[in-house]
Amino acid sequence: MSSPTPGSDPNYPQGGAPQGQPAWGAPQQPVQGYGAPGSPAGYGGAPGQRPGMVTGAAVVAIVWGGLGALFGLLALSVAFILGALYGLIILISIAMSVALLVGGIFVLQGKNPKLLLLVSYIAIGVSVLSLIIGIIQSGGNAFSGVLGIIVPGVIVALLMQPQSKQYFASRGMAY
Repeated sequence: MSSPTPGSDPNYPQGGAPQGQPAWGAPQQPVQGYGAPGSPAGYGGAPGQRPGMVTGAAVVAIVWGGLGALFGLLALSVAFILGALYGLIILISIAMSVALLVGGIFVLQGKNPKLLLLVSYIAIGVSVLSLIIGIIQSGGNAFSGVLGIIVPGVIVALLMQPQSKQYFASRGMAY
């Protein structure tokens, strides 16, 4: 038996390796994805790239904080007419909204998420307290109270995911 001469077989061109396949011993391209060299374990992206969960948490915080500050400032103009307690509650909510906004911006910039997590926990606590007080006093609007619990809860849940923790751990930040 004789071996085919180079170039006589269409499946094996001149180099001896099948077309589209690297030759034996040729370096192969690294595959991006889970377990790829240079990327954190369990995270399928380029090293240092922010996961979608972190981006999502930051965007939700920025939107929720911006809307809260805007509507809080609008409500503040009427609040002190109704009473000092309402004005104080709205001032606290404006401060929390601004802190959520700043925390979201910090996370988008790759800074430590501790501020965003802390403000989210405080917002959940204040919303629970506000919901309870509102229901006791006048039946209250349960929807806004529940939404004030759910949105910061989503932020916390997104930041506590393993991909988010790995991203910040790769940047030398633990929370």
